[in-house]
Amino acid sequence: MCLAHQPSRYDIVTCQVASNNSLTNTSNFIRGAHTFGRARCQTFNRRIGTDPTLDPTFSDVLAQICPQGGNGNALANLDSSTADDFDNNYYTNLQNNRGLLQTDQSLFSTTNASIVAIVNRFAGSQRDFFDAFVQSMINMGNISPLTGSNGEIRTNCRRIN
Repeated sequence: MCLAHQPSRYDIVTCQVASNNSLTNTSNFIRGAHTFGRARCQTFNRRIGTDPTLDPTFSDVLAQICPQGGNGNALANLDSSTADDFDNNYYTNLQNNRGLLQTDQSLFSTTNASIVAIVNRFAGSQRDFFDAFVQSMINMGNISPLTGSNGEIRTNCRRIN
């Protein structure tokens, strides 16, 4: 077992990365790819109007995109400020409690999380984010996949076969 205490969402993601023989910082840096892309309402709609780490104005905007009982397949931008640009605004969004996914917002909103300093650094320096992202992509490319009886191809990525 990876965690002996009641885990936060940040802990769970960190644990999953560690159990996949990857580097924790690589995973945290790669999450910056959420600077573009979209997520279905069903992946975050439980946060709307209930999550104290979600900016109330942003929550109201999301409620219009994803009304209660509405279409769970409707899409919202992962980066509400520059949805189609690869930049560091993902991190400034987290500082402003505008992270669409709870797992993303937890990078900044989890008390005493070591990643908060990295979020602040990348929000303040697009060059630092770009440099770390490039190195993280290289690191991810160097991870050796498990083969044969040492691994499995999951039929559903969220569950062990």
